[in-house]
Amino acid sequence: MQLVNLDPLPPHARTELLDFYEFLLTKYTAGETSPAKQAFRAGPSAPPPRLGDLAISLFGAGAGMDLDLPRHPPHEPLELEP
Repeated sequence: MQLVNLDPLPPHARTELLDFYEFLLTKYTAGETSPAKQAFRAGPSAPPPRLGDLAISLFGAGAGMDLDLPRHPPHEPLELEP
């Protein structure tokens, strides 16, 4: 990001430039009362749903099937030489 030094400008030009910057900020940014800014400040209301919960809510519990999967043994850790 670049910095702009306004000190060399005459006072009337500096005031005019700052007014223009303020105009751009109010025009292109959300206001303090906008719903987007309020939602951003409030933060997330709840954690996102898990994938299984989402599938059940979309397709229902009757659309799936239960699988009898055998539990697999835990993986053996790798032997690392020092």
